[in-house]
Amino acid sequence: MRDGVYTTGQADRGAVLYDDQCAVCHGAIRQFVPEMAALLGDHNFRNAWRGRSLGEMFGYIRETMPQDAPGTLTAAQTAEIVAHILRGNRLPAGETVLPEDEETLDAIPFDP
Repeated sequence: MRDGVYTTGQADRGAVLYDDQCAVCHGAIRQFVPEMAALLGDHNFRNAWRGRSLGEMFGYIRETMPQDAPGTLTAAQTAEIVAHILRGNRLPAGETVLPEDEETLDAIPFDP
């Protein structure tokens, strides 16, 4: 996945959404706060998701997050948050917009 499957603009919008919708439980993408939910930019996260599809990640986020209002994120918002997570895990941006549908994303593995 080193070809850049999301754009910088998507990740930037995702960062704003993440701060608004996710950081209250997960903290900053690389912040270590033991009493918070799993960090989305650490080795445990990368190991748990390595080799799994971005479609699975997209579906999980879309259906279960944010915890206080699951299922309220649009497909575009979910893709932007996934793009932010990819950037937070040091995966490069590119010229291609990250798709907003789970089926297409199923073909792309999370491979940090």
